[in-house]
Amino acid sequence: MSGPKDFAQGERAVSVRESQGQWTPLVDWSMVYPGNRGVDRQGHYDLYDGPVGVALRVEEGLKTEPLLVAQDDWEGGGCIESLKVWRADGRYHLLYAAHPASNQTAASLGGTREPGLGGMGYAVSDDGYHWQRPELGQVEFRGSRQNNRLADAPTGGPCIDPAGRPEERFKAIGQEGANFDPETNERLSGEEAYRRFEAMEYGGPSYDGPKVVSRHWISGWVSPDGIHWQKLPEPLADMPADSSNAAHYDEKSGEYFAYLRVGGMGRRAIGLSRTKDFWHWPAAKVIYTPDPQDEPDVSFYAGDFFRYPGCDDLFGMFVQIYHQVTDHCDTQIAFSRDGEIWHRPQRRAVIPVGPPEGRESCQVRAFGGLVELPDGYWAVPYRGESWLHNSRGVMPQRPGEIRFARWRPNRFCGVEADAEGRFTIATVGRRRNELRLNYRCKPGGWVAVELIRAIPSRLHPDADPIAGFSFAECDRLTGDSEDQVVRWAGRSDLSGVGETEAIRIRAFTAKVFAFSV
Repeated sequence: MSGPKDFAQGERAVSVRESQGQWTPLVDWSMVYPGNRGVDRQGHYDLYDGPVGVALRVEEGLKTEPLLVAQDDWEGGGCIESLKVWRADGRYHLLYAAHPASNQTAASLGGTREPGLGGMGYAVSDDGYHWQRPELGQVEFRGSRQNNRLADAPTGGPCIDPAGRPEERFKAIGQEGANFDPETNERLSGEEAYRRFEAMEYGGPSYDGPKVVSRHWISGWVSPDGIHWQKLPEPLADMPADSSNAAHYDEKSGEYFAYLRVGGMGRRAIGLSRTKDFWHWPAAKVIYTPDPQDEPDVSFYAGDFFRYPGCDDLFGMFVQIYHQVTDHCDTQIAFSRDGEIWHRPQRRAVIPVGPPEGRESCQVRAFGGLVELPDGYWAVPYRGESWLHNSRGVMPQRPGEIRFARWRPNRFCGVEADAEGRFTIATVGRRRNELRLNYRCKPGGWVAVELIRAIPSRLHPDADPIAGFSFAECDRLTGDSEDQVVRWAGRSDLSGVGETEAIRIRAFTAKVFAFSV
């Protein structure tokens, strides 16, 4: 074979990846070259540019102090659930639902509910960390309108529709349902429905008394500002969608879409419904389910979709994981390139339950979307509860709370080396004259980088580094940086290396989250 080369022509053209944003996060293996075993120019059969000693690992979110704790007014001191957080007019806004403890206990034990308890509330903040409940004057409770409860409010999270009419700028969907007598179609009270369910359950096939059926549907709401709501007169769909739901709007396609909880397969799962007509929604298509890599008791309780900041081709979802054996809930993270095919880098909670005796010791469920805080953190609100899912009326209930789980930018997931590892980022089109990394090293750890013209071909696997940009010349990166320029003997200018390059990375006890080039 001939002498040294920095790129060898193979049997096919190199596929160049184009980054869709300023940063390319490493949340899957799509940007990592899988490697080659081939015969080099000396006739040796070996492995080249394979990912060795590295793994994709998610990051656990940092929890803030409580943003809101359920009060003993119309909220009832029970569960409070974040539905939507957004920033507008220089302030942060939060819609949340309250499920009072007295209501929950009454429902589980067949008791009587106090009228007026529960509903949706509105809170506002200047900094995202300190929240107030403004007096809205919309709903009277115990003789006073001095509260933050919303009238005619939705049961799910809203989206902002920039193409909608001003009075319909905010749109929301949510499940509603009721219990009926199957013979007369009469709507039953909660207490009567409970008695019939109990009689049917324990009476068995021989029971011939009054029966009950549950029916569910999707309702819709519109609002000019997210605070003053109007419920649409007719249901949007005849289908169940229990748990947290939210509408979304895709400006490119002009479609509304929602990730809804679906059943019918032995476990709770996540479905997707899309429509261009907000007033009519088709049945949800199952798109994400627990799989054989999950523990056998896992169900997906809900999925909180978000657009990955700065990336047009990447989406995220906080998946509420219900562990049915232990009866607790935590939250994992999933990613998708098209909104339909989803994966979780790890089956590990990014928002785990809190310590025993705390307000979030049994359940943590993220929902409400992703928001950037003034200090640069990316945050999602989540609800924390001190009782197990099916233990209402048995386990003591402390007032629930809403907190943020937060991450530094692009640090949901990364490629990590426990000891020494290596991987190669496939050929990318260069958009800038410097290579930057978002990385973190443990004490004594380091990251080194080498550039090649393109990933090597199968026929010629041993590509040489670009002159001046080898591992030997790289100034090793240490410490922790969200935006570090890579240098080789003090030089960082890439303007002379060509329009494309592949990036070889070696790491020792370090984690690389994202790159920019």
